[in-house]
Amino acid sequence: MKPVIAHSANPFLPLTAGWIYDQMRALKRYRPIVMTQARQNLDRFPIAPVFSTEDFSPARRMALRLIRKVRGVYMGYEHWLREHNAALIHAHFGQEGYRCLSAKQRVGIPIVTTFYGLDVSALPRQRIWRRRYERLFAEGELFLVEGPFMGERLIALGCAAYRVVVQHLGVDVSKIPFDAAPADGPPVVLTYAVFREKKGLRYAIRAFAKIADKYPDVQLRMIGDGPLRPQLEAEIQNLRIGARVNMLGLLPHPGALEELSRATVLLYPSVTAADGDTEGGAPVALIEAMAMGVPVVSSLHADIPEVVIDETCGLLFPERDVAGLAEGLDAALNAPKRNRAARAHVVTRHNLEKQTQKLEAIYDQVGKK
Repeated sequence: MKPVIAHSANPFLPLTAGWIYDQMRALKRYRPIVMTQARQNLDRFPIAPVFSTEDFSPARRMALRLIRKVRGVYMGYEHWLREHNAALIHAHFGQEGYRCLSAKQRVGIPIVTTFYGLDVSALPRQRIWRRRYERLFAEGELFLVEGPFMGERLIALGCAAYRVVVQHLGVDVSKIPFDAAPADGPPVVLTYAVFREKKGLRYAIRAFAKIADKYPDVQLRMIGDGPLRPQLEAEIQNLRIGARVNMLGLLPHPGALEELSRATVLLYPSVTAADGDTEGGAPVALIEAMAMGVPVVSSLHADIPEVVIDETCGLLFPERDVAGLAEGLDAALNAPKRNRAARAHVVTRHNLEKQTQKLEAIYDQVGKK
C-alpha cells in the first residue's frame, strides 16, 4: 500500500495551481490527499480525495474560523490525517505550512513546505508573519524552493540553510510538443499571466507599442485576468494600440497551451511589486514556452535567470526596462524560429517525471527522520 501524502493547497487557483495539481497527479510511490478550506475549480483540477472544512457543521466551522483568526492555525485537519494514516504533510506556500503546524504536532508526522513567491517576499514584511515563520522554521522538517534566489531569501529570513532544498518545477514534456517551424499567420506576441503588478504587464504593453509600427501585422494576445485589468486597458487605449491587442481572459490549460503553440514570442517581464511581491522562483509559463521552443523575452527577476538561460533559452533584461524588452521583441520578430536549446534545457532540468522522482526521494528522506 502506498504511503499517504497530505497536501495542504488552499485554494486551487486557475493560473497558479496547475503545477501543484500536475505534481500530485505524477506521484507514483505515494498517494495524495488534499486538505483545504474551500473546494474550488475541481473541474480543472480533478484530484481526489479533497477534504474541506466546508463539510463540518456550521457551528464547528465558525469555531474553526475563530481559532484561525486568533492563532493563525488550522484545526480539524488532524482527523483526516489520522483517518488516512498520512505519512507526511506537504504544505504549498509558507502560510499553509505555518497553519498546518498544529495538525503536525497533534498527529506526530513531518511537514515539508514549498515556498512560491509572495510567501517569501511580501508576507515577511508583516511582523506577525516574521514571528510565525520563526516557529515554522524551527518545527518544520524541510523547505522547498524553486531556485537558489528564493533559497537565499528564505535563509535570510532565518531558515537553516541545511533545511532548504531546490526543487525545480516540472512540466509534462510528453504533452508539450516541439514544432521546429513557427506557426503560420501574423506574428503574435503573447503574455500568459494573472493581471497583477508583479507580472509587469504594463511594461509588456509599452514594449509592444514600441515595435508595433515596425511590424504592422503583429498582434499582442494576453491570456489572463485580474485586478489590474482596467489600468491595462487604459494603457492600451492611451498608446492607441487597441486594434492590435486581444485580451483572452482566463483560459483552461489546454487552451492556453494552444495559444502558446501559435505564439511567435512569449513576453513575461516580471517585476518586484510595491508591496514586495515577487515571482519567488520562475513562472511555469516560461518553462512551457521553452518546452515548445517558443522564444522568450523576460526579466532579470527572482529565479527566472536560473530557468531561462540568457541568450541560450531566451533574452533577459532588467526589471521595467521597456527599451530592452522592445529590443528583445524586435530580435524575436525579425527572425522568427523555434529554440531547440530551450527545449533540451527543459527536458534535462524541468521534466515532470524526473522532478517527481526527486520529490518522492525527498519524501523518503523526511519520512525516515
